[in-house]
Amino acid sequence: MRNLQKLFRKKNIAIVTCYDATFASFLALAGCDALLVGDSLGILIKGQLSTHEVKMNEVIYHTKSVRRGAPVIPIISDMPINSFLNKNIALKNAKLLIDAGADIVKIEGDDDILEIVKHLTKHKIPVCGHIGSMPQINKIKKSVSENLLTKAKNLEGAGLKMIVISMASGSNNNITKQLSIPTISFRSSFFCDGKVELLYDLLGLSEKSLSNKKNNINEIISSKMVKKFIQTVHNRKNQ
Repeated sequence: MRNLQKLFRKKNIAIVTCYDATFASFLALAGCDALLVGDSLGILIKGQLSTHEVKMNEVIYHTKSVRRGAPVIPIISDMPINSFLNKNIALKNAKLLIDAGADIVKIEGDDDILEIVKHLTKHKIPVCGHIGSMPQINKIKKSVSENLLTKAKNLEGAGLKMIVISMASGSNNNITKQLSIPTISFRSSFFCDGKVELLYDLLGLSEKSLSNKKNNINEIISSKMVKKFIQTVHNRKNQ
């Protein structure tokens, strides 16, 4: 697997979601530590209301695209909803993502995916976990710190190589200190070993960020590049 061991040993890990070759090449050059082909593509790329309609073939397609743009950087690919219903289905689909160019697959869940993590690990497929707020099942684990820590430890014991902690900032520091695997914060805190963010939020292209006019790439594009193109066409003399 491409540079995975180096990634797992690193502190202050910066991960950004990515869905295509062009952005993958730019993000790799910018110094990202890893790229996440997230099922967020359902919302940001396909215009759907949630991640629930994302299919395996779509994640495979985007994983291949990102790998072409970034041949070396580690790629994490989401296992979409219903792609890991049991151990055999999970293994089949995880292999498809690895063959497409992923270095590690990410699965949402806690105690319910322990056997799946063990099975994938047994077959030498690295797994990244995702606990706390889990969009695939519309569920926010309102567990006390100790309970969330127990679940994280159980996942690590099952073979997890990395874990994303979402919307659980109160317990991030404790979990990070007691796990030997990297912890990655998503919209949580800086107590983790790293953070992951949505590319389109960083660029100011998401619906949430479009309302913020300050340093908004949409405003820059509209006022410069697009307007220049339109003016050039409009001012063109007929031949």
